[in-house]
Amino acid sequence: MQNQDIQILTLNKLNNHHNLRTEFTILTMDNFLEKINKNGNFKNKFYAVFLFNDAKGFLKIDNYEYDLIPQKFFFLNYNQVYSFQEAEYCKGHVLLFTKSFYNYIYTGNKMIKSDTALAEIAPYIILKNESRKDQWQSFEELKKEYLSNKNLFKEIICLLLKVFVLKYIRHSHKTTQINTQSDRKKTLIDDFSNLVNIHFKELKTTSPYAQKLNITPNYLNAIIKENLDISAGKFIKNRIILEAERLLLHTSLSVTEIAYELGFSDKSHFGKYFKSEKEYSPNQYRIMKTGQ
Repeated sequence: MQNQDIQILTLNKLNNHHNLRTEFTILTMDNFLEKINKNGNFKNKFYAVFLFNDAKGFLKIDNYEYDLIPQKFFFLNYNQVYSFQEAEYCKGHVLLFTKSFYNYIYTGNKMIKSDTALAEIAPYIILKNESRKDQWQSFEELKKEYLSNKNLFKEIICLLLKVFVLKYIRHSHKTTQINTQSDRKKTLIDDFSNLVNIHFKELKTTSPYAQKLNITPNYLNAIIKENLDISAGKFIKNRIILEAERLLLHTSLSVTEIAYELGFSDKSHFGKYFKSEKEYSPNQYRIMKTGQ
């Protein structure tokens, strides 16, 4: 498989002329695929939901390949690398929105806040019978309001979007472990996760994150270990390794360039760090996965 650079997509780049084009967009699947190079690798600077009425082929998200079948919805988070494989027949819609738009009407409810409700969302759902009717009805209400451009339409779209997402979570039959925790611990976990996503290139140990959260490193590690079954340090490392894999598999950057991109002082340090987790050097991993 030949390496291809990752195409960064923003809502503005999709050239939609709706009033909410930089915040929220609904496109048909045909229209979305026309606007992008379907054979490329993509990374979104927004959330995306792919709603397939009918489909054949595969959707690869990071290093996982999922089959495309009718009535299957996919949720993509910020910065996930994805590509369409042998997807010659795809019918449906694409729902795209930013975190800021999702929080346009802010609520303190932990299941509705963007950084919590969407952090552990299932990558896909398969709709059948009543769940299909329920989820599509929510989408049609959302699309109708999106096309109306009436007074207060932005506020109403935001609220309908929250309903759509909550129904997606309901139909995924997924209840996260975090939901049973106290609000304080849950907030700390969410804040830690967000900080790691922002700072993982320069902050690679637990202590600076604990300092930003105004707690001790031991307490942060205990909370993460208790709720996610890994240490805080492992959580940070997983994020760094995920980004390293994305760059190795989907860009033509050299290993040295990737090392600097991820904040390592040199290629050797990065190589040892990567190999300790994946059991292969970065070059070996790239060759094994891509044939190059």
